[in-house]
Amino acid sequence: MLKIIFKNLWSRRSKNAWLTVELIVVTLLSWIIIDSAVVSLHDSNSDLGYDADRIINITMECIPRDAPTFDNSAYDPEVAKQQFETMLFKASTLPEVERMCHNYSGINGDMWMSTPMFTGDQAIDSIAPLVTKIGFLGDEKPLSVYGIEAAEGSPSVEELEARPLGPNDLIITESIDRYYWPDRRGIKDKYFIEPYSRDSTRLNVVGIVRDFRHKSFVRSGATFIQGKEHYKNEYYNKTTLILRLKPGIDADQYIRDNIAQITSQLRTGNYYVRSVQNQRQMIGEEEYSYGISSHRNLMILVAALFLINLIVGVTGCVWLQTGKRISEMGVLRSFGARKSQLMRLLIGESAVLATIACLIGIFIYFNYALSHGLACGFEDNSEYMPDNSWVNSFGAHFAIISAIVYAIILICTVIGTYFPARHVSRIEPVDALRDE
Repeated sequence: MLKIIFKNLWSRRSKNAWLTVELIVVTLLSWIIIDSAVVSLHDSNSDLGYDADRIINITMECIPRDAPTFDNSAYDPEVAKQQFETMLFKASTLPEVERMCHNYSGINGDMWMSTPMFTGDQAIDSIAPLVTKIGFLGDEKPLSVYGIEAAEGSPSVEELEARPLGPNDLIITESIDRYYWPDRRGIKDKYFIEPYSRDSTRLNVVGIVRDFRHKSFVRSGATFIQGKEHYKNEYYNKTTLILRLKPGIDADQYIRDNIAQITSQLRTGNYYVRSVQNQRQMIGEEEYSYGISSHRNLMILVAALFLINLIVGVTGCVWLQTGKRISEMGVLRSFGARKSQLMRLLIGESAVLATIACLIGIFIYFNYALSHGLACGFEDNSEYMPDNSWVNSFGAHFAIISAIVYAIILICTVIGTYFPARHVSRIEPVDALRDE
């Protein structure tokens, strides 16, 4: 069968030229559309590195000082501190809450920074990749709240949270540990020098945890957790209560059932509840605000419409060509060829033609990609510390997207060929040879 397919394609090469050129162009366009869509879907569905399904974020703010309901007596720092601690106690006693911490942002929030970090062996003017730094109050226990696990060679989460995290203490992720100390496990004698500090502050590594992503669109898991102090004037700033629900509790349902109780119970002094969100909702809203989700949905829609048009186009081209091969099919039927054999012959010709066109198109795009690169997601993750994702490996990235493009075009070509092939294979030999 394969020998006959190649023979037919060679004898009809001039007639198949237009369909071949069309499939090559389709391959190039498919690469552009599918590459962006697949990378975006990969980033949004990749493991975050923490238990996002059981996290609820409650944003607390203070009533403005010029508001009629503002309590002036609570403006005293000591009174504000007491009310702040009362609010935290109330949050910790909410129903179905397993653990709680608070911060001015938290993971996937706004208060974070990307900075180069240097070990004691590096010169400050050397090149260092960006890493993310998130600051938590020293007495907080974010690891157990978010469900972040300790890495091999590190003290356990319980041990790390047994003592306050000081401003000169660092908890690093595995990516950072592998990058700076690939041949040395554990935390002994591992430290960084605070960049741009006047006194070259030494930041000691006190723990190592599994990689987690502070943003859904930042692929790198390289993150620092650093302790910070609580200043008096910060009691009047926005703060976020991060709640971890007990196992088996649906976060959406919990918010719907308890929103009134949360709002009334946490109202303390000048503090009021600004918003209540689960972590997944928070991620979705952030992606929407950055235009990530709309771009991803647009790419998926364009890809779907493009593939539908591809099926229709292939069907039209093949139908036109098979209509001119009715007598040929009649001769084959008169020599004993079965309907299924004719269908396999026509579909096989289209599949081989699509394969050849795809290989040519992929080769053309390969040369383009060498100079212009491949899709890297919403944010240029190349600035961050490298991760092990296939997206950052040119070879793996190109091979995976090429395989997806080839599979989609092959499926669309087979679908587009099936209907005209089914039609022409059912024509009786007498009817096919009537005009001969």
